Amino acid sequence: MLAEEMRAHMGLFTEKTFDWDAFPGSRGIPDLSRAQLRYVGAGGSPKVDDPSTLKAQHFTFSLVNQPVGKFAASHAHEVVEHFFILQGVLTVGTVWGDEVVEVKLGPKDLLLNKSGRPHGFRNDGVEPVLMQITVGSGTPEKPVYVCHPKDKELELSRRFGAPGPEKIQLFSPESGDRRHKELAPHVVRYRDRKPVWEKAGFARMAYVGEGGAPASTYSMDLVRLPRGVAIKPYTREVEDVYFVLDGTITVGWEQDGEIVERRLGTRDLMFNPAGRAHYFRNDGAGDAEFSMVVGAPRPQPVAFEAA
Repeated sequence: MLAEEMRAHMGLFTEKTFDWDAFPGSRGIPDLSRAQLRYVGAGGSPKVDDPSTLKAQHFTFSLVNQPVGKFAASHAHEVVEHFFILQGVLTVGTVWGDEVVEVKLGPKDLLLNKSGRPHGFRNDGVEPVLMQITVGSGTPEKPVYVCHPKDKELELSRRFGAPGPEKIQLFSPESGDRRHKELAPHVVRYRDRKPVWEKAGFARMAYVGEGGAPASTYSMDLVRLPRGVAIKPYTREVEDVYFVLDGTITVGWEQDGEIVERRLGTRDLMFNPAGRAHYFRNDGAGDAEFSMVVGAPRPQPVAFEAA
């Protein structure tokens, strides 16, 4: 039945549990402590058989909680990976040999890590960091560690391999240095996003894809959906995901004249399969905001229509 299928494609935040043992490489090293909550795929963890996780196609989707003072050792992936901050301030170090460029990300900022470019992250703030992590493959390979406390000194690993402070630079988008210039297109600041208002009545802000960081296997927009706005059913040739950041939205599926709807709250997720007619509306008390991840770098444009 359509209702059962739709329910099976939901990830409800209150029904999930953070996994503090998601990354075996961190076992026995308290400074590497962090927790993962998986929605779509394993997201870099080897736990691909988690029955509560939706099957990934072109990307994974998970949350990571990074406690104050803890860090993730520098590593590289064979695909792109982004960090989208929901709470706190995260320091990300991008590595060139023994030199590191660090960038601080605040709420609703994003960094897209290039494939093959080593990077690590650290929480130097006063509150836990909560972030959305998306990896650009349904079945990513294990990360390749560059500087890990199992092989290197703890403080060296905390600096992502930089032998001393003189080898660490703070990211500057105006710098002419080749490393800063390489990193600049991949740092997306919320304060710099310019909303594009659809005729259907909602705003999109590009994060990954045209107008945002360069896309390779997926794209992502942040959607602001005013109260009372509703969208007619539409289809895509690839999957898309809605993840609610604020407020509530109602999501509908349509098939052969049958319509099924589900309501999502903050940190709830809906996975819409390729070819499925689906729609969204805001019938809540205030405006809603959600991220929309689409399983193609340049998806066919959708002519959204107001319902």
